[in-house]
Amino acid sequence: MTDGALLILATTFPDRDEAARVVSLLVDGGLAVCGQVGADLRSFYRWEGKLEDASEVAVTLKVLAARYELCAGELKLQHPYDVPQIVAWPASRVDADYLDWACGGGS
Repeated sequence: MTDGALLILATTFPDRDEAARVVSLLVDGGLAVCGQVGADLRSFYRWEGKLEDASEVAVTLKVLAARYELCAGELKLQHPYDVPQIVAWPASRVDADYLDWACGGGS
């Protein structure tokens, strides 16, 4: 595998319990290598013409590029939002040992 084979996917959830449930499902199902349920944050966005101000929880997933579409599809199915944030970018530099572990399915 080469650098770029691993993607960083960022999303948010309305609470820690829901975030943990979905992250666990994605990792256990082999769709994400690992995931972190991170910091509480405050999000501002427009929804249906109205400015929203919401408390959310940040989630970061590491996903093999070959599994991205499956992971993003399952994330959409499991996510409580109608239109969840799913933003991913390639990891341009990855430690060789970590990448070997990730490419082995995190085992």
